[in-house]
Amino acid sequence: MYANPPELFIDDNRQADGILVDLLREVARAEKWQLEFVPCEFEACLKAAESGAIDLLPNVAWSEERARVLDFHQTPALRSWSQVYRHPGTAVVSVADLQDKKVAIMAGSIQQGYFAEFERNFGIRPQLVPVVSIEEGFRLVEQRRADAAVASNYAGDLLAARHGLLETPIAFQPVRLFYATGRNRHAAELAAIDRHLQAWQDQPGSAYFKTLEKWQRRSALSQTPEYLWWVAGVMVAVLIAALVFAFWLRAEVERKTGALRDSERRLSTILDSVESLIYIKDANYRYQYVNRAVCKFYGRDAAFIIGKDDFELFSPDVAASVRARDERVIETGERLVGEEVQSPTRRDLPTFLSTRVPLAREDGSIYGLCGVATDISDRKSAEESTRVAATVFQSQEGMFVTGPDRLVLDANDAFTSMSGYSSEELTGQTPLQMSLKPGGDDLREAMWAVVDKRGKWQGEVWTRRKSGEEYPAWLTVTAVRDESGTISNYVCTQADITQQKMAQEEIMQLAYYDPLTSLPNRRLLLERLQHSISMHNRSKQAVALLFLDLDNFKDLNDTRGHEVGDQLLKQVAQRILSCTREGDTVARLGGDEFVILLENIGGSEQEAADNAAAIGWKIIDKVGEPYDIGGASHHTSCSIGAALRCEQGVDIDDLMKRGDLAMYEAKRDGRNTLRFFHHHMESDVTYRIALEGELRESLVQSQFMLHYQPQVDGRGCILGAEALLRWNHVKRGVVGPAVFVPIAESSGLIIPLGNWVLRSACVQLADWADSPALAHLTLAVNVSALQFRLPDFVAEMLAVMKETGADPHRLKLELTETLLIDNVEDTIDKMLQLKEHGIGFSLDDFGTGYSSLSYLKRLPLDQLKIDRSFVRDVLSDPNDASIARSIVALGQALGLGIIAEGVETESQRAFLAELGCDCCQGYLFGRPMDVNMLERMIASAPAPA
Repeated sequence: MYANPPELFIDDNRQADGILVDLLREVARAEKWQLEFVPCEFEACLKAAESGAIDLLPNVAWSEERARVLDFHQTPALRSWSQVYRHPGTAVVSVADLQDKKVAIMAGSIQQGYFAEFERNFGIRPQLVPVVSIEEGFRLVEQRRADAAVASNYAGDLLAARHGLLETPIAFQPVRLFYATGRNRHAAELAAIDRHLQAWQDQPGSAYFKTLEKWQRRSALSQTPEYLWWVAGVMVAVLIAALVFAFWLRAEVERKTGALRDSERRLSTILDSVESLIYIKDANYRYQYVNRAVCKFYGRDAAFIIGKDDFELFSPDVAASVRARDERVIETGERLVGEEVQSPTRRDLPTFLSTRVPLAREDGSIYGLCGVATDISDRKSAEESTRVAATVFQSQEGMFVTGPDRLVLDANDAFTSMSGYSSEELTGQTPLQMSLKPGGDDLREAMWAVVDKRGKWQGEVWTRRKSGEEYPAWLTVTAVRDESGTISNYVCTQADITQQKMAQEEIMQLAYYDPLTSLPNRRLLLERLQHSISMHNRSKQAVALLFLDLDNFKDLNDTRGHEVGDQLLKQVAQRILSCTREGDTVARLGGDEFVILLENIGGSEQEAADNAAAIGWKIIDKVGEPYDIGGASHHTSCSIGAALRCEQGVDIDDLMKRGDLAMYEAKRDGRNTLRFFHHHMESDVTYRIALEGELRESLVQSQFMLHYQPQVDGRGCILGAEALLRWNHVKRGVVGPAVFVPIAESSGLIIPLGNWVLRSACVQLADWADSPALAHLTLAVNVSALQFRLPDFVAEMLAVMKETGADPHRLKLELTETLLIDNVEDTIDKMLQLKEHGIGFSLDDFGTGYSSLSYLKRLPLDQLKIDRSFVRDVLSDPNDASIARSIVALGQALGLGIIAEGVETESQRAFLAELGCDCCQGYLFGRPMDVNMLERMIASAPAPA
């Protein structure tokens, strides 16, 4: 309970009292509840109800905010509104008068939130004085400590007279009052309260209305001065006399109007039987009479419509349109007749033929209008359908109509143009012959049988023009039945789908065939492979896949251009086709990859392997023959991987993967060969995947280190070193680059790994620069092609140099010939940018790739490195000796330094020195070692001159 008389309060005897208390006691008596009333202030009451400390809180105004924490019943216990009451000495007539006024208001109430919005909504800022009860607020106003108080109309009417306050015209915020409980608590009790309130409010003499009457009397008695009782007595006497006179008048009126009422009843019956909408409006455009058709149209009874205008019944745009026509009638006396629609954008609303006539008095003044509106929607629809049908018949679609005898009655221009026959030639004839395929049997009789049975037939047919040309068409035949269900006509539409068929064939070609070679693409290959596997499961005939990849195809593209490469691919495709059987499938997956599907290759695994190998080697030999491309001869080879499906359980993905693995095995075994899939290949892949995962983890944990191999001059003095990467694996120990670098390159991990190597090398150069004995050393670092091709490689390289403080003149980047072949212009540009800052370049493994001398002379190189494969047998193999001699001569001619790697014996070093190559690197001078060992070796070696 909180204090809010007369709804609820604690009386002088400390007992709960009020309207809502009496109603609750009635419910409790019926439900056999025991009530305990707990006094509290309003805000405390709300919190107690929300937490469940109390079970029920009466007199709670519903709001969305409260509904989130409290539960309410459905039927309001009371309906009230808020009223502002003022001190007699304070002038408050409107909301504007509340500016800067002190207004007492119950803390936590809905009114407090409403007044808090005044400043934002009206620019008016009253000074709110929160109070714990309404009576305290009225007492503050009585004592002039506040200018006005806010209360519900029930409480205000009771307390205003007691405290000498006056009611102001400011009333706002009608509310519904309920009993409330905590959220998800006491649903049964709320349902019981709802049940009793609904029953009581439907019964005029119920406990509900007796309670309201009781408290209304108490409220009136509490605020009615004594002299008003005397005035009331006199008024009662006058009222009695007036009632006697009124009774006599009423009898006269009823007698004289009886006939008029009967007349009106008969007229109303007549008007209600009319299907047209009939209504009467007064001069203010409000409805005064509506017949039954109007009520049916609006879906409302007459009591709801009478007294309202169109803006209360229609949307604003419809009401405005109706009002404009009504004004012409009432203001000018004009009689209006015309078609009307409620909304020009709504096709589902009816169309009316409307008549409006003015209603005038004897003096000619107009006091209203009478309207009659007849629904003509069906007529309009029929007219529209006729127009649409005529338009459709002359559309771009070919159409003809036959009678029940199936003889043509009429044909539109599109059909005559399509068929080549005139309308006169077609009229009276049976429809043209048609079939399901070119040159097929006539299907007309079968078609008519389906139409008669089902009412419709449609499908693709082949028919002929007058010229005899056969063409595809899409035909739809529909039976038209009369009211008795008998077929009265057949309507036929026909479209020439020649272009559509051509487009479909082109789409099929694009969807399933490679545009360059016209071979099946991956999609068609997989479909045929799925079919062949299904056939194998029944026939037990093996299926084989040959994965073919051209060797070094990229070199041809890079050196002679993609057009030449495309010409080679076309010729390769024809050669593969010439080596396969009629039922085999040769597909191009993309690039230089081809797949050959061999079906029914053998009943046993050995037979299938022999047949697949025979075809595979035949293809290898054929592909290896010379090609004439653009007048120039070209040679190429291919690597083939073969996978067999001799047992069930191997699906398409497995078979494709196995063929791919076998092809890469052929590449690793020297190319221009064929390899069959073996299960160890999957193990190799699993090993590489595991190693890649470990590589990623080691990058995060920095499990790498650099070793250094000395580079010496002709006198054996150490000029510098090559930085060589080692993986310090926690389980495998120290792992060399040959194991993990290929995996890093294929996975892209070579980029972060290469960045770590460059940064570490620069840090080492910076450390050596602080030691006079080591400051002269140069450091060679290998750079991956992937890393060097990054757009921001130059910027990152220079940033590392600046950050570490390394001398760029002491850094030498070793590039491979493979990197130089790809995008030569970009490579040269990057090398020149770095060269400007002092960084040197060495061409690693020179002589093993395909460098063009025209490129080589443009590259800003400082050094050529003779590959170890030539140095190893330089003393025993004349070819290796000749190559080494040519490299040295080329380097000298281009003004480049020469260094040989892999020097292991003094004889090799002496031979190279005799050729003119003094700088060497190899086991003869030291294996790769950690930095401490290298620094000790330098300290004990003679210094360079």
